[in-house]
Amino acid sequence: MLFIRVCCLAVLLCPVTLATTANADEGPIAGPSLAPRVAPAARSYPRGFTTYDALIDYAKSVAAAQQESDTRLATLLARQDAAADVLKSVFDPRLRGGLLRSRADLMDDTSLNALRTELASDAATGRQLVADGATVKPAESWGLPLLGEDTQDFGPTPYYFEPAITYRGVYYPHFHDGTDIAVPWGTPVLAPARGVVVFAGTMGDGAVVVVIAHDAGLVSMYAHLENRVFPLPVKAGDTVQAGDRIGNVGLTGVTTGTHLHWSVWRNGELIDPLSMIGG
Repeated sequence: MLFIRVCCLAVLLCPVTLATTANADEGPIAGPSLAPRVAPAARSYPRGFTTYDALIDYAKSVAAAQQESDTRLATLLARQDAAADVLKSVFDPRLRGGLLRSRADLMDDTSLNALRTELASDAATGRQLVADGATVKPAESWGLPLLGEDTQDFGPTPYYFEPAITYRGVYYPHFHDGTDIAVPWGTPVLAPARGVVVFAGTMGDGAVVVVIAHDAGLVSMYAHLENRVFPLPVKAGDTVQAGDRIGNVGLTGVTTGTHLHWSVWRNGELIDPLSMIGG
């Protein structure tokens, strides 16, 4: 749809070149394409993190930057639509294929040239945003990363080995920051939604972990994965789609049985992963 929108703008802009003093060698304005989201431009991701807090803080910053880029792209496209409406009011398509200006709504050459320059700049910015991974696709429904037995829910818990945290202004002596799903060793783990892998590797406690930054300021983490018999199929910087395999359940890190520990953050705040399912 974005490609079609940009093509329409190019057609509308042709009369500007003919009717104004714009340079003849100025090419048509081409805009970004959204089909489908391309892999983000190469960036340097840290190879390791000393703590989980450092890892998640970094992932949150990546998700926030992605959300800002998406918002900028949406704003830019809305501005392009508004400019297209202006051009439609200036050029009457019924007169010689739109090559003559409507006498009812005449716009001076200077204003038209300024509009053309603005559109060209917006198109260039849009192309760069898309190349960096920006999208205006609506947030997609999430699926489960795997099917299994929910052995520990998100939230306060009596288990002494879970750390104390303050969650939404309330202090809890023991709090489980995710959902544990028990499955057989080697069970594939799937991305629940599209996103960019921020980290895929081993943490200081020995746990093999994958962290993904998603659209809408969301971050997800998958822990206790296997990385020997089933090497991780993703690396930092990879773009994944819903249903892509991102790992296999293992027995790494501090754990008493084979299970997936799944955590999710929205705009930097922990949320129940299961609250994302279907929405």
